[in-house]
Amino acid sequence: MDKKNVHFMGVGGSGCSAAFALARHSGFEVSGCDLEKTSPYLDKKLTKLVQTGHSSSHLVGVDLLVYSPAIPLLDQANKELTSAQEKGIRTMPWEKFLAEYIIPGKFLIAVSGAHGKGTTTAMIAAILEKANFDPTCLVGAKVSSWGRNYRLGGSKYFVLEADEYKERFLVYRPDFAVITNIDYDHPDYFKNIESVKSAFSKFVNNLKPGSVLVNGPDVDLKNPNGQTKKLEVVENFDLKLPGNYNKLNASLAAIAARSLNIKEKIIKETLESFPGLARRFEFKGEEKGVLVFDDYAVHPKEISETLKATREKFPDRIIWLVFQPHTFSRLKVFFGDFVSVFEDSPVDKILLVDIFAARERNEGTISSSDLVTKIKKKEVRYISSLDETAAYIAKYTSVGNVIMTMGAGDIYKLPDMILKKLSNKS
Repeated sequence: MDKKNVHFMGVGGSGCSAAFALARHSGFEVSGCDLEKTSPYLDKKLTKLVQTGHSSSHLVGVDLLVYSPAIPLLDQANKELTSAQEKGIRTMPWEKFLAEYIIPGKFLIAVSGAHGKGTTTAMIAAILEKANFDPTCLVGAKVSSWGRNYRLGGSKYFVLEADEYKERFLVYRPDFAVITNIDYDHPDYFKNIESVKSAFSKFVNNLKPGSVLVNGPDVDLKNPNGQTKKLEVVENFDLKLPGNYNKLNASLAAIAARSLNIKEKIIKETLESFPGLARRFEFKGEEKGVLVFDDYAVHPKEISETLKATREKFPDRIIWLVFQPHTFSRLKVFFGDFVSVFEDSPVDKILLVDIFAARERNEGTISSSDLVTKIKKKEVRYISSLDETAAYIAKYTSVGNVIMTMGAGDIYKLPDMILKKLSNKS
């Protein structure tokens, strides 16, 4: 297909928004739509190309329909999607669009893993940027120094966060891959840890001839098509980012950079000045002496590591955690792990809000209040809505308290709500 008209559905999503922007910059005529016209991921300069809602009227003159995979999951009979198929318009998820139309001819560096892949991707891209490699990059979160979730480069290098969910990363054939770790997650698709390992094995088998694979310390996969490297010792970089997990991410990024013959000075300086990603231990503001942070963690292991880092950063302060579980299936499968993590967490107060359904439907079999009843040894409370939660925090917090909001749903809205209510507090 020549550079023709491409319409993006679900353009506000963390990945689809970046694919939309890269398509526009690559010379495609693009349009987009989503249920809401604004999104924390969507480039504000491109909102003029976005329509609200889904409609078959969006398909006039369209040659290719690219969609967020969440759309067919949530709405199998979506009129816009089914209408495109009936009209003979080719449809594909945004990952496949990248693989077919944007990545060919590029040197693809793909970073995957259960935890830390976004930060590691951005770290590698930042090092390449500093070393004048001028990479294109796509991350599933806004990179603080870019103010968006993508970077448009002019070279052959393309650095990509590759998502293992539903084995979506199998559309790519990387020249270079990093696997941070392998863990059981996404129980709505993967049945057990063995099925997760099988997916990563397929991903590694997709590597190109002459490729390089970098394994995290707990990953034991072998690249059948080239070199295999392994992180043996986590380096003690003096990072701006808290937590040992970020030192692991930085160490993997350093191995990748060295494999591309980038100088040690550039690697060290870039990593130690790296500002991080949005929603990854992100400082949102201070009001009335209360510090508010936000994080994307949803898996028990991620929650545990982030809360340890929070306590290390603030050893003597009262710490509040506000957690929004993400998907019913994840809470159900890891219920016991969530209970243990919260009971053992180094925080003082825990608030749980309603589960964010995402791609799932509420069957009434599990709730956040179920989790509250099982957590002992901690001051824990269930509050259903974000607005009520913000009001409660504003009422009961005091100078010096630290608030950490956490989850992958719409809880990203809560920090600003808290700060606003605190500012109105007399």
